[in-house]
Amino acid sequence: MMNQGKIAVQVFFALMMSWSCDALAGNVKKEIEAPVHEAVGIEQKTQGREVKWRAEKEKKTLEFEALEKELAIVEQERNTEAARKTALISNINQTAKQLEDIAEIERQMSPFLNELLDKIKTFNKQDLPFLTGEREKRIQDLELLNANPEVPVSEKFRKLMEALLVETEYGTTIEVYQQTIALSGEETLVNIFRLGRLRLFYQTLDKQQCGFFNPAQKQWQPLENCYLKPIQAAIDMGSKRKPVEMLTLPIGRIVIQ
Repeated sequence: MMNQGKIAVQVFFALMMSWSCDALAGNVKKEIEAPVHEAVGIEQKTQGREVKWRAEKEKKTLEFEALEKELAIVEQERNTEAARKTALISNINQTAKQLEDIAEIERQMSPFLNELLDKIKTFNKQDLPFLTGEREKRIQDLELLNANPEVPVSEKFRKLMEALLVETEYGTTIEVYQQTIALSGEETLVNIFRLGRLRLFYQTLDKQQCGFFNPAQKQWQPLENCYLKPIQAAIDMGSKRKPVEMLTLPIGRIVIQ
């Protein structure tokens, strides 16, 4: 009986030791596993934060690069606008200089244009009396144009040059027209033949009388009947009714004015 009790006690103590070891092992395992789990959790959190940080860094990098590109574009536009502003200021200065030059030219040209118009008027008064109405109208228009301050000097100059060209062409052309002139104190409708600026000849419509304009005496004078045929031929050629041919006409002495 004693031996059986001793064996039971030993078994009890063995069981107790086993339970104690198991409990101790369990505690040790828990003490070991807890930091491991904690370390794994911390590492996972750290990795998550690192991934998030990298994503945020990449996002910020892209935003920064986009801002850099935008800044470069803005800087280029600023430089372009600065260059444009400089060019505009230069153009303004050039325009102002041109306006000053134009104003100076106008001051210098105005007396010249007035003098030129006076010469045209004087010349026309001394010239042969042909196309009187047309030429007087041209001079009146030039006077109005020259007196108008709103008309540019360039336009005044152009019109005066046109008038001079027309007057110059009269010296190299011939013309036939009808006009009423004073013959022997009577107003008579006649055919006029203009030979450049050299001479004006007339012939009555019945072809019985002819004559010329005497610039020295400022009047129409008759010619002998021997000139009836040459003047009629000249009128026919001026009217393009017959081909041009050599004629003998009384030109008289040419006076250079």
